[in-house]
Amino acid sequence: MKKMLIMSVLFFSLFAQEEAGAKKEEGGLIHMKQEGRYKVVPVLPEKAADLDQAFDYAKPFAVFRLADIFVEQDGLQAYGIDGSKSSGTAFGGIFGFETAAVYGLQLHMGAYVSQKCCSPSDPQKLNTEFFDAQGDGFVYMGEASVVYENRMLEVKAGRIRIETPYADSDDIRMVPNSFEGVWGNLNIGEHWQIQAYALSRWAGVDSGDDPNKFKAFVDGGYGLSGGSLTYNIDDDNDLSLWYYNVAKESDIVYAEGTGHLNFSERFHMEWGIQGAHIRELAGSGVAGDVAGGMLIADFDTLYVGSAYNHVFTKNNAIISDGFGGGPYYTSLDEQTIGAVSELAPGKDLKVFRIALGLDLTALGVKGLNLEFVHGHFLVEKSPAEVEESDVMLTYTITDRWYLESIYSNVNMINVDYTDPDNRELRDFRRLVTRLDYAF
Repeated sequence: MKKMLIMSVLFFSLFAQEEAGAKKEEGGLIHMKQEGRYKVVPVLPEKAADLDQAFDYAKPFAVFRLADIFVEQDGLQAYGIDGSKSSGTAFGGIFGFETAAVYGLQLHMGAYVSQKCCSPSDPQKLNTEFFDAQGDGFVYMGEASVVYENRMLEVKAGRIRIETPYADSDDIRMVPNSFEGVWGNLNIGEHWQIQAYALSRWAGVDSGDDPNKFKAFVDGGYGLSGGSLTYNIDDDNDLSLWYYNVAKESDIVYAEGTGHLNFSERFHMEWGIQGAHIRELAGSGVAGDVAGGMLIADFDTLYVGSAYNHVFTKNNAIISDGFGGGPYYTSLDEQTIGAVSELAPGKDLKVFRIALGLDLTALGVKGLNLEFVHGHFLVEKSPAEVEESDVMLTYTITDRWYLESIYSNVNMINVDYTDPDNRELRDFRRLVTRLDYAF
């Protein structure tokens, strides 16, 4: 933790003289995780006359990432389990290129990299969340696709990165999730948008052990497929309907409405409503319904928010987050509806989340946001009762430099520790800090 703070100070001193980039209309993670997550805005590539020229005009891209993680987990003295501390530091990111387009077609390639840097050599003290299952660094081709794009249509095929409610990149550690398959988006006029997708495998931090290996979504299944229909009411408000068939697991129907209510230049509100119906397939035990809503009020530099989700399940079933961070408004840095639902199969779940943020631009620091989020997952007399508090600092230093630091405090409540399977569900604290340079 101290190492990352020292490195951050050094980078600030070296690059503080760079001119800060244009401040986003809304900064911080509270806003980014809410409205506008699934919009697709076409950005046409540079054109080329033939294949040779396509490579002549090829452009590199990269996200250089330096990241540090520190985790402290409480012990259970009654069961002879000591507390533990682990940490890790990594350097890597995403490095690739894309060609210019020939008749709308272009190649897109991106290598995902994470290498140890000043990390503990003792395996007992090494946190492996940045590395593979053996605690080693990795390099793999996370993106390798053929892309077709015009003003109305975009299609990607191969290894791709996408953002949908139940399959998304969830870039929370060294590299994001990516998928193998086909995805397409069609814009119809100014208001309608259609997406379709068929995915076979995935890799990344949410995929389990060895994030660098592509693996099946569900063992024995072909993958997932589906589509969506979005109606853009205006520039600020959208309605969308999504469908997923996850082979040998579930059918998912998800609906969402999001938008802004603008009252003045200094005050506006963001709203969202969502609902999901999950139908079990092949005896998977994944089934139920989720309803929820959120509201964020922005008062100039201060913003406050609240969100609520209610989970309805029965017959020992659980709820799925999908393959990524999940779409639910009450998701926190660690705890999600899917993760907590697994602790109490077949039981309804109530989730509350409150948020407070401060845009420090008024104090003369453009792009700096400090935020606090608290969530409570509640099922009485069940290990599904969890509290989490997150403190988040984000700083868009320039158009290319970005700093993010998240401290999470997780408190497990009413856990039955007489069951040995529950003894890993202990209170813990975690600090993750990442510094990016992108071009």
